[in-house]
Amino acid sequence: MKHQVTISNHALEEMVLAASESFVLGSALTDEHEGAEIHGYLWGGRRTDESKDIEYIHIDKFSVSSSACGDEDSVWVDGGVARIKDSVLNLWAPHYHFLGDFHTHPYRDHDEVKKNEGWQFSKRDIKSFKKDEQVWNLSGSNAPVMMVMAVTKMQRIHRTVLEMEADNRLMFNVGNLRFWLSIGIGKLGRGKRRVFSEDNVYFHPYSRYFNDFGSRLDGVE
Repeated sequence: MKHQVTISNHALEEMVLAASESFVLGSALTDEHEGAEIHGYLWGGRRTDESKDIEYIHIDKFSVSSSACGDEDSVWVDGGVARIKDSVLNLWAPHYHFLGDFHTHPYRDHDEVKKNEGWQFSKRDIKSFKKDEQVWNLSGSNAPVMMVMAVTKMQRIHRTVLEMEADNRLMFNVGNLRFWLSIGIGKLGRGKRRVFSEDNVYFHPYSRYFNDFGSRLDGVE
């Protein structure tokens, strides 16, 4: 199955705001004053087409885990955070589906990002994701998603636009900060073994302004 992902402007804004703050000021919880990782959760909508070949996932809400403790290369979050937040949204916004989690990878400069391929999910990220009972349980029968946002400071500023660097990854600049946003999805393999994959995951951040070949509206001849 292919997974087509869109994200709302306000969800992306909240991610950038939280990632920028922690990159510049670090974490007050750990006295880490150079870029610190943050963690959060995602909600939105999802459905499959009639043929069951494509799943549409729309990320509409992001909430940062304010109690999480992060440093420059890791972040710890209590397992109950997702349950608390999801309980609130079940009362206030029951139309939202729990989708998965989000965290950041802060780097000192662009060269360090490239050297470490910081836009990628680390082995530790994937291992933690597979073991996260709350994320898998709250996703129910759906496959949970994981997002990572790498951030660094740019020395030279040029005029740029958002770029799709891979099917599941986009890159953009905000002032003199550069961001990479990647998404992958968890699945159940043989014997209900949890696996994580970036295959067949397609980011479409500007779906309103993209019209695919052969698209037609019902009732319009």
